[in-house]
Amino acid sequence: MLKKIAKTLTSVAIAFGVSPLTAAFAFCAITPSAIAQAVTQSKLAQTTGTTSIPINTVRLSDTLDASVRLGYLEVPERNTTVPAFGGRMRRYDVHVARIIALSHHFFCSQPYSGRIEKVMEWEYRANNGRTKMGNFALRCLKVEQAVKTYGLGLAVPMKVQLNSGATRIFKIRPLDIQGDSETDRFLKFVQTIKPQ
Repeated sequence: MLKKIAKTLTSVAIAFGVSPLTAAFAFCAITPSAIAQAVTQSKLAQTTGTTSIPINTVRLSDTLDASVRLGYLEVPERNTTVPAFGGRMRRYDVHVARIIALSHHFFCSQPYSGRIEKVMEWEYRANNGRTKMGNFALRCLKVEQAVKTYGLGLAVPMKVQLNSGATRIFKIRPLDIQGDSETDRFLKFVQTIKPQ
């Protein structure tokens, strides 16, 4: 039971950009009305990009090749090496985790198309789009390996621009990275994802 509560707190902390300790203190002082208010505020914060690790833009585009989909992620930070949530993960690592979760949700849950492995190609930009962090070709098998290794946390709403140009809010389940051991493994995993 305590492990399940700790897991939930960590998932909430990672998803909403607060420290696990803050989430724990908040959890201890919760009333039913406070829960409803916190959920509403958290959803609003994520949707409007006011979390401590905000995202400006997520955009998805189809291609003529059914085995390839394009993604664009833009964040406001100039320096993506700044620690996230006061831990060892950098904002860069959190952005990569979100790219993986988005790839899983929108394209990679079925890694093959006509016996060809699918690939999600992301353009990642920082500093409000002025700094190109690189293009990442994420093989869907690698995405699904990360999802299987870490699992998925509680769904959070995210704004996504679709091929049609319309922007919709989707509930995306982020990677559920918990504890020092999983964090260390994920940081090593991120090092295997090389920008082009």
